[in-house]
Amino acid sequence: MTKNILVTDADGNVVGTTYPKRAKGLVKSGRAMETGGRMIRLSYSVAEGAFSVKEENEMAMNIGFKARSFKLVADCESNAGSRLVVTENGENLECFEIGTGGAATEIEQRLTLEPETDYVFRFAIRSRFVRAEAAESLVTIFFDEPGDGYNYPMDRADSNRFKPALCKNTDSGLLRIFELPFNSGDSRICTIRIVLHDMTAWIYPAKDDAAYAELEDVDYAQWYQDEVHKLAKKLGDLGDTIGGTINEIGGTLGEALNGIGGFVGGVGEKVSKVVSDAIKRPAADAEEKEEEPAEAAAEEAAEEAAESSETFFDGDADKEV
Repeated sequence: MTKNILVTDADGNVVGTTYPKRAKGLVKSGRAMETGGRMIRLSYSVAEGAFSVKEENEMAMNIGFKARSFKLVADCESNAGSRLVVTENGENLECFEIGTGGAATEIEQRLTLEPETDYVFRFAIRSRFVRAEAAESLVTIFFDEPGDGYNYPMDRADSNRFKPALCKNTDSGLLRIFELPFNSGDSRICTIRIVLHDMTAWIYPAKDDAAYAELEDVDYAQWYQDEVHKLAKKLGDLGDTIGGTINEIGGTLGEALNGIGGFVGGVGEKVSKVVSDAIKRPAADAEEKEEEPAEAAAEEAAEEAAESSETFFDGDADKEV
């Protein structure tokens, strides 16, 4: 939405520009009249002091995003986010980085509005999915209770989304400009809450549409499908890499285990031989011990026999005939 309606006072002095929707409201309330050529004229003059900067701002009824006006929601235990000052295209911008993982992150701003008034909440957002099939981003604008208000889904897997006013391709990724219209009703206190699941986002103040004119337009639905396919491919490649690594580790481990098995087998053979030799040695020693007495006995018997023979023959020789 662009401030493209020129506003003059009752004397014809140019006092500013406003949004088409706000211009219609001024005409409807009788505070201005259409003069043609995308121009309205107020029913009073600036010289009378009836017009001020505050009045010009209220004409737009535009609520721009300011990072310092938002804070992390206290009762969201999984909150993750911080305010950043980043440089883009040579310009320093304040942004709020929220959601660095799969859990929910919520930030909010409370402000006082005029009752029964139309407003537009305008901001720029870049985002990155953590899990595309579960990623979700939502803006809730409520008054007395969270359920008493408006919900604007920005990202949903079921394709139920609020369409951005602009969707542009930048060097930093997809940039979307959202303009969320709402009416304050009979309430004055309003809460704007931004909620993310399974994604990370960077939220900025939005510039005038003319600042994005030279950037490439992008069809969000097509971009979303491309992102899903990219994530699926990354997961597939990661699975292949992990599988290949596991197979490589398995092969290396198998070779190592085979080497260990061969070594253990060799040790086993040596141990078996040592044990076998230890078992055989006592038996061999026993046989040696048995052979030694037998040989000694045989030698002793032979000696006794020789002595007996000598005695016999010697005795016979001494007898008289």
